[in-house]
Amino acid sequence: MSKPDDWSAETRRTLRFWGVAEGVHGGLLAAAVLGFLPWKTVWINLALVAYAGLHLAAGVGLFLRKRWGWRLGIIAGLLGLVALVIVASGLLASWAYLHGIYGDFGLGASVGALIFTSLALQVLGLVPGLLLRALLREAVRRDLGGGRGIIRTALGLLVVPFALALVVHLRYAMPDVEPVSAAGRAEAIAHLRAALKGEPRPPMPTLAGVPVGAGPVWVTLYRGGEPAARVQGDGPDLAAAIAQAADALAGHPKNHGRRVLDGRLKVDRVTGIVPVPTDHPLLVALSVNPGVEGLRRHDGETERLLLPDDLLKRQAFGVAPLVPGIQEMRFGLDAGSVLNRLGLRHAGLERVRTEGFVEWEGQGLPTWRGNTPAPGEGKAAWRTAAVEGGDFILRQIMEDGRFHYQYYPLTDGHPGWNPNTYSLPRHAGTVYALALLHGATGEARFKDGAERAIAWLNGRMPASCGGPERTCVVLGGKADLGSAALTMVGMLEYQRRTGDARYAPTLRRLGAFVIGLQRPDGDFHHVFDVRQNAPIPAERRMFYSEEAALALVMAHEVLGDDQWLEAARRALDFLTGPKYEGYFLGRFIYGADHWTCIAAEEAWPRLKSPQYLDFCQGYARFIERMQYHPGHWDNVDFEGHYGFSALLIPQAPAAAGFTEAIVSTWELSKHHGREDPRLERQMALSLDALSREQVRAENAWLMPDPAAARGGIRRSLVEQEVRIDFTQHAVAALIRGALAAGG
Repeated sequence: MSKPDDWSAETRRTLRFWGVAEGVHGGLLAAAVLGFLPWKTVWINLALVAYAGLHLAAGVGLFLRKRWGWRLGIIAGLLGLVALVIVASGLLASWAYLHGIYGDFGLGASVGALIFTSLALQVLGLVPGLLLRALLREAVRRDLGGGRGIIRTALGLLVVPFALALVVHLRYAMPDVEPVSAAGRAEAIAHLRAALKGEPRPPMPTLAGVPVGAGPVWVTLYRGGEPAARVQGDGPDLAAAIAQAADALAGHPKNHGRRVLDGRLKVDRVTGIVPVPTDHPLLVALSVNPGVEGLRRHDGETERLLLPDDLLKRQAFGVAPLVPGIQEMRFGLDAGSVLNRLGLRHAGLERVRTEGFVEWEGQGLPTWRGNTPAPGEGKAAWRTAAVEGGDFILRQIMEDGRFHYQYYPLTDGHPGWNPNTYSLPRHAGTVYALALLHGATGEARFKDGAERAIAWLNGRMPASCGGPERTCVVLGGKADLGSAALTMVGMLEYQRRTGDARYAPTLRRLGAFVIGLQRPDGDFHHVFDVRQNAPIPAERRMFYSEEAALALVMAHEVLGDDQWLEAARRALDFLTGPKYEGYFLGRFIYGADHWTCIAAEEAWPRLKSPQYLDFCQGYARFIERMQYHPGHWDNVDFEGHYGFSALLIPQAPAAAGFTEAIVSTWELSKHHGREDPRLERQMALSLDALSREQVRAENAWLMPDPAAARGGIRRSLVEQEVRIDFTQHAVAALIRGALAAGG
């Protein structure tokens, strides 16, 4: 260790430079904490102020070439490195924990996590890392003495996050278990049903020697969508466990002495039990794979268990939007309600994963997330699903022609009608779907349903709306473009499919209203104030301009006036061009454009601009990157849907809306002689997903009235709300896809 005057020029330059750098860094950090960071958690702010003060003191000492300044600089750098290690450990451990629950994290979510991690690296680790690198150079250490052990310590710290992630993965990941074969499932169901009937029980040779799993086998008899009886069984193998459960089921107080023929049997084989680190609601909310896992508390004497079906029945998932205000991106368990239901707060909390199968026509259908395997794939299945969806829609029509906007299949109920929330555009869009179905099937019931719904809309149109030659659809003193445009689309499709022109005068007046809202650039005003007799330029709505373009294209085909085509051309030129040129991000993304591509295909061959095809193919490629493809995900039930992570259960309405555009883009590519087989595959994957998740008799064991729910399209497999527009978009996509594929 030499005296300051004997230090090398490199050491003096290093200390002087980092003296200034540390002073600036400490000052900026202190200013940020004192002036900008909210003092919500005081001790954290005080710790940050002290950390900033340490950097300032180190800066002074380094600038003055003092050994204590060098030591303070190393301490400050190590503290920063420790903070980085803590944050990185938390991020990597969180990734390992969530991966063990949900499976594939997803490319989009992984990219987002990497960006967040890199930000943490830069904010917490960049300056401390560079500082330590400079102060621990060999020349500096030789002049000031010591520091060799610090290098080994710093390198050792960098291993901690990866070691912690490995420990978390090994502790909290669920084990893989070989599933029960189809023959084994059938044997189990036959044995259990025989026990309920009081008949001789058939043997279960396939299940002999098959491990029970991590816990007992649970058997539930569902009647009217509710558990009528639940028992458990255990033993050296699965055959013994099922036999024990059969004994318990036959002797259950609700079944004892009775010959039970009704209800449906559901078997849950516990394949994994893993502790939840804490029962803090935020962690618990993210600790359950929806529809796949349940929760258990057990204190050695008492057990409280909620199986995956129990959580689905309680509708405990999807409680918080990932992005505030976007209800379509919700995730997480309602932890507070579920923990209250479990009770036993003193007992440990555990995740329970099961392999389930449910009774159906003498077989045991495997279940996953409350669903059963699809009865079929391809154009025949799509057509069948479309008709089933149409019949569901018909059951939602009220006497006056309105639709029940929502249906909850797990309670077999509709909420009361609210005129302030009833969506007129979605009502009109449902008319469009019924007219499509009538045209494709020739079934009169779909024509009759469309007529009843149109009649209700007709009664909401004033004699004048901006002029006596115009009319509109009014709600709450305002008329919006979307309601008028989709009313046109529904009526026009009805006239095109039936030849019934009774609504032609109304269509011309609605069309005049739509054209009256068109702006010079081809876009539209979206809301019209009926009382002020003027548009409201500041109010904008998603989808409205795109729906108007489709209405104008169809009006030209059905009504034959050239003014419709010119207005449609201006609208499509805007929507496929200048719409995205006015802001920087618009050159990289697409938005709500599925109606645009439907309109572009409808316009062929009257409008043949290659710009429309280029735009729609770009849109298709953009959303294809969000599609779950076979072989790329652990969650095979996601295939065909759209999303970016296993943390968010994909929602059927997104697949339905996107696929309407893909069907049109595929058709448009064929019109232009540029057929793209990727579009057909993209379409087929999504239509298979929609038909797979549609409510059917075999996947409705949790529903009180499967016949009433049949054909409905739910928000997702874990959020059971059926909205009229969910089913309408799915029906339109399914029947149009089936027709495009030759079905």
